[in-house]
Amino acid sequence: MITIPAHERDQVRVFTAALSAEEMQGDKARLAPALLGDADLDPAHVELFDVADLSDIGLTGYLTEGLGVPDATLAADRARLEAMTGPVLILLSKALHGRAVTLSPDPRLALIGTYAEERPPVHFEPLPSPSAQGTLNPNPPAPATSTRMQGVFVLLTLALALTGAVALWLALR
Repeated sequence: MITIPAHERDQVRVFTAALSAEEMQGDKARLAPALLGDADLDPAHVELFDVADLSDIGLTGYLTEGLGVPDATLAADRARLEAMTGPVLILLSKALHGRAVTLSPDPRLALIGTYAEERPPVHFEPLPSPSAQGTLNPNPPAPATSTRMQGVFVLLTLALALTGAVALWLALR
């Protein structure tokens, strides 16, 4: 059993998966949730592949370069990760939709480790455009009503009144 708290973020879980070649050729979007014991996983954030598919980069390279796990975080398990062959399953926290979950992994899965993704802090820089400089006025002045707009309003009011008077005159006739 693996208990994952609600709102967990930026965690990567790596499992070995003792699966046959036929199982690896099947529908991985259905297989992965079944293997982890949670049908509500988002398949876009669960990966099931053979380490041999990573060719030159290897599993540790994929975890650091592809998923943002710091090199130092993998140090304790580096030898084991580099020696891995065959199918692996990678579960990202995003697959859980922020839910608290207790996974019941299939016996064919073995958890290798849980690693934190590194997220650089957000840095805001000033916009380069001169029009972005200065401060905003919290109380902008009310738009001035032009005399032309006032004249149009008066004209429309007179036209409406005249139309009403003609309609009343025709109704009383």
